[in-house]
This record gives sequence, C-alpha cells and structure tokens, in this order.
Amino acid sequence: MLIVITRTLIILGFLLVGLRYMGKRTIGELQPYEFVITLAIADIACVPMQDVTVPIIYGLIPLSILFVTHYVLTMITSKSIRFRKFLNGKPIIVIDGDGINYEALTALNLNVNDLMSLVRQQGYFSLTQISYGILETNGKLSILENEQGESPSSIPMSLVIEGKILTENLDSLNIKSEEVLKIIDENHLKLKDVVLITADSNKLLIQPKKGKYFTVEVA
Repeated sequence: MLIVITRTLIILGFLLVGLRYMGKRTIGELQPYEFVITLAIADIACVPMQDVTVPIIYGLIPLSILFVTHYVLTMITSKSIRFRKFLNGKPIIVIDGDGINYEALTALNLNVNDLMSLVRQQGYFSLTQISYGILETNGKLSILENEQGESPSSIPMSLVIEGKILTENLDSLNIKSEEVLKIIDENHLKLKDVVLITADSNKLLIQPKKGKYFTVEVA
C-alpha cells in the first residue's frame, strides 16, 4: 500500500508541475491539439498509479514527452500563423446577415440543434437578435448582437429542423402540419429546403437553406 501511495504522489506532483506550465485555460478553452494531449496525459498517468508492476519511469517518460510536445507546438503556433491555422483550424462564420449559413454548418459537421444550443448559451433565442455568429477554433460561439433586431416575446419553439417536422411541438402549439406545409409552399419553398422554422406567439421565423430568413404572421 505504501508503494502505491508513494507512486501516486510522485506522479501527481509531476502532473501538477507539467500542467502548470501548460497554462491555466479551462477544458472549454483548449485548442483541439491541447485537448488531445490532455486526454493522453490523463490516460497515461493512470497506468503507473494503478499497476505497480509497471515501472514508474515508464509513466514519467511518456508524460515528459507530451509536456515537451505541447510546449514545442505552442511555441510554433505562436510564431507561425500558417501552422496555427493548420493545427487549430480557423474561426468560421455560421450566422450572417442572411441567418444560418447552412453550408458552413455542414462543413463543420454540426447540426441546427447544436448551433441553436450554442446560441441560447450566449443568451439569445432568435436569429433576429444576431448580426453575426462565429464559431471559434475552441468550439465556442461568439456573437455580434443585432441592435436593431426584434427580441422574441417568448421562447421560440422549433417546428421544423433540417426539413423534418417536429410533430410534438406542433401539437403543443395546436398547429397542424398542413398549415406549416401550406406556408412553406406559399413562399415557394419545399420542406427539404427549410433549415429551421420557429414559432414565437403568432409569428413564424423561416430559415431556408439558401437565402435570408423571413418572418410570417399566422392567425
């Protein structure tokens, strides 16, 4: 038991020193390569802590390599914009003056639910409140507020997402799917071409895959 405690304390001390030099950013602020290195460090550190048959040096050497690798990559990315873009990617505009940029969203392997969740986390509930939304390289969404945009009078409820009608939400608002399909058709769209429809009181916000979002008054 004393051996296990001693090995654990040694590795823990080594981790604290190494992580101290990796910086003080939280998990949500890490760049992709930093997140991967952090996961690898956690996995490697557990083995010599739990298995006394593994020489402790077999844990300390890989950990040292990872800490040095992180330091080297950080130095290179701080000096080279091109390498930084290659390693971390670049910020992508996912919401612009037309609303949701569906092509950018697809390229990022994100869906509309993911995007709207990020939007709500920033304190916004409608596209009308946003001029631009930029997905940063660490996965966070930065928003430029539309000061002239109209705020919703209630929390908008999604009726259609990526060409799929959400029947449960329609039922809760006492709206028939035929009514929604009729509105889509009247605006020269097909259901498959609709990225998002949300309902706020007696107003629907419709976001097509191509073109600017618009609102429609309903009875």
